[in-house]
Amino acid sequence: MLNRVVLTGYLAREIELRQTQGGHTVGRASLAVARKAKDAQGHRPADFIRFVAWDKQAEFLAHYAKKGALLSVEGQLRTRGYDDKEGKHISLLEVVVTDVSFLESKEVFAFRQSQKAHREEDAAPAVDPFAPEAKVDIPEDDLPF
Repeated sequence: MLNRVVLTGYLAREIELRQTQGGHTVGRASLAVARKAKDAQGHRPADFIRFVAWDKQAEFLAHYAKKGALLSVEGQLRTRGYDDKEGKHISLLEVVVTDVSFLESKEVFAFRQSQKAHREEDAAPAVDPFAPEAKVDIPEDDLPF
């Protein structure tokens, strides 16, 4: 039998590191993997797939992989379960990472993040400083008198 999964997507959140009682480091996060088919609005929906990395690999990912990084994750699909605070059993499906690759350089990642920030700034509505309800904070050092 073969249980092998390869995913390519964007890191949906920062790696969450924890220590087990046995002294092992475990890192958990999700990868946003776009679907091939587009929806009615022309967007590609994404599936957010959980993954877990252990020990040195978890520490490496937590140090170098930032939210939004393009990654390729290879591993095995596993199920696990736990009981929540109300006693309800929760089942999870996640990828236990055996190999990970960064698919873009840190320069490309930084450029892509800066472009995203510029698009968000352009989309923000401009404040009219002369509108009666506008509140403009001017430091006292900048006043001409």
